[in-house]
Amino acid sequence: MNKRRQRWVLAFLWMTVIFFLSSQSGNDSAMLSTSIFKPLFDLLIPIGVNSEFLSLFIRKTAHFFSYLILGILVFRAMDTYDIEPSQKMYLSLLICFGYAISDEIHQIFVPGRAGMLIDVMIDGLGSSTSIVFYYVKRTKEVKI
Repeated sequence: MNKRRQRWVLAFLWMTVIFFLSSQSGNDSAMLSTSIFKPLFDLLIPIGVNSEFLSLFIRKTAHFFSYLILGILVFRAMDTYDIEPSQKMYLSLLICFGYAISDEIHQIFVPGRAGMLIDVMIDGLGSSTSIVFYYVKRTKEVKI
């Protein structure tokens, strides 16, 4: 398998993970988050951290980092094409934002879930962070 195909496979596998997590009902998603972060809850709630705030913070942080990873994977796949680095960046952003929008639309149809504009914004911030970082790093490498 060539480099381009490998990188797209990784990006699509990550999209599949995001889709799977978005397909979980609201209750299943909450139980998964609670089970993964139980030690953090056990540590912070006794010292006065609000459990609802902590849960919200964890879920939104997960949105950010899942799309930060997607941004890296998509940009690396785009990096296999012989086009201007700025085009790679814009196309990567378009793909990631498009996927974030489609993911929130998908959640409208999942019991106990809702598509939220704020989540698209957080997802976009995550992917934009990694794509712009990777773009800057990549363009500096080319100039040297």
